[in-house]
Amino acid sequence: MCLLATWWILWKERNARVFEGKARSPYWIYVKLIAAVISWARSLLLFRFVIAFDLWEGWAIICKEGVSKVKIIQSWYPPSDGQMKLNFDGSSLGNPGESGIGGLCRNDKGEVLWAYSGPIGVADSNEAEVRAVHSGIKYLDRSAFDKIIVERDSLNVIRWLSGEASPPWRFLPFFEEIEDLVHGSSIVFDHVRRSANAEADSLAMGGVLGQL
Repeated sequence: MCLLATWWILWKERNARVFEGKARSPYWIYVKLIAAVISWARSLLLFRFVIAFDLWEGWAIICKEGVSKVKIIQSWYPPSDGQMKLNFDGSSLGNPGESGIGGLCRNDKGEVLWAYSGPIGVADSNEAEVRAVHSGIKYLDRSAFDKIIVERDSLNVIRWLSGEASPPWRFLPFFEEIEDLVHGSSIVFDHVRRSANAEADSLAMGGVLGQL
């Protein structure tokens, strides 16, 4: 699969240079190559619960040793009756580097109520995470559900949101607005594993790739 993805991306780059006069940077080609492998791998049943970051991080393992070495862990579960879940993620290539955010809200049946994804320019991973949850909470319809659960696999951000730790001063305006938005609502912030945040991870990665 890695070899096929390499051939495909290089073939597209060759055609762009020959027929359109466009020449992308080696870094752009590298990112698109990994994005292609992620997309194709996740379309296979064997990779159903493997998220983009795990595949990115395990690039060499996948190419050299095959799928048996890739860690597959638990998936996302819907909330209880009358509740909704917001999963969010931020992604940064380079840290700092080109970054994106993404997230989605689902009801107790697992149905997607809405989702978001987009670029935020150059940022580090912490800023991407904070801006991702800030955007997600702004979209929430807090009157439609009894309880809201906000999930993310970044322990730092969840601790900042729950008040267990103080956020860096540069993020204080975001957290002050979040506090105002959730005031009077029944909302909890939970830390989950990466695989339980798979769709949000993909949306955040899509926000990054959309600007390259």
